[in-house]
Amino acid sequence: TMDAHRIGKRLVALRGARRREEVAKAVGVSFSALCMYETGKRIARDAVKVRLADYYGVPVEDIFFAGMSRNETNGGKQA
Repeated sequence: TMDAHRIGKRLVALRGARRREEVAKAVGVSFSALCMYETGKRIARDAVKVRLADYYGVPVEDIFFAGMSRNETNGGKQA
């Protein structure tokens, strides 16, 4: 399973000096939703994951799947 707290820390690091309001508006989520993603209370839906990754200019996997074993990220198939 995804580690919501670890993902939240990555999202905070990526946001850097940007204001939460700015990021939330840019990716089309509420301020409170972004707060929940960043504090690990919730994990974004797939469509939001893609928008966050695009906004920050990083692959979705780097935010939401980094640190997982290969088996967890690609259904057990060898890369």
